[in-house]
Amino acid sequence: MHGAGHTARVWETVRRHLSAPSVAVDLPGRRDRAGDLPAVTITESAAGIAADVTAATAARVVLVGHSVGGIVLPEVAARLDGRVDHLVFVAGLCAKDGDTVADTVSPGRSAQFTERLGELRARYAGHMLEPEGACAAAPAIHDPRVAMSIDSLNFMSQTVSWEGVDPGTPRTFVRCLRDRIQPRAMQARLAENCAAADVIDIDSGHTPALQAPAALAAILDGIASGSAARADERVV
Repeated sequence: MHGAGHTARVWETVRRHLSAPSVAVDLPGRRDRAGDLPAVTITESAAGIAADVTAATAARVVLVGHSVGGIVLPEVAARLDGRVDHLVFVAGLCAKDGDTVADTVSPGRSAQFTERLGELRARYAGHMLEPEGACAAAPAIHDPRVAMSIDSLNFMSQTVSWEGVDPGTPRTFVRCLRDRIQPRAMQARLAENCAAADVIDIDSGHTPALQAPAALAAILDGIASGSAARADERVV
């Protein structure tokens, strides 16, 4: 799952480096996946992603979410009900059950978040990011910076639920060492929010899928291999 202001295309180079098979998915409100970008919900996103995964494979999976994609991961895992071997948060935003990410990244500023989000929803209602195909006629946002602001405020303002997620599912936080968006203390809080037992460092800015795709692919391949090995042990 991509982050704010991106589409599934952000993963193209990473996927070329991966040994493991992969599926890159779009959140609603972009490309040919219909949706009102400023009002897309976690539940709407998770339903679409779970359907994509189910259509692509019946195998067990490792779920990977970058930035705001991490907010959607818990509900996707719950919908896939026992098919998830690992959750990977790549600079992943996440909150504890019943909280919002805004509470972590900007405590005490919920009123400002709500006001700014209201302005964006009024201005960009019905808009999509880079609409194409059946959605080509939708009002378009082509500036990724605008889309990033909309996505970030929208998803960070929503309550996160971990209901239905197996507490024993392994979780890894990929910490970007040159991330100017997430200071180190914030990264530590996010890793705690998602109960990550492992933190893996990558020499990259906030979007390693673009800045360090081969290194990110190697990390994800390692996690997938470890998950497969644990599955083999369960079978034995």
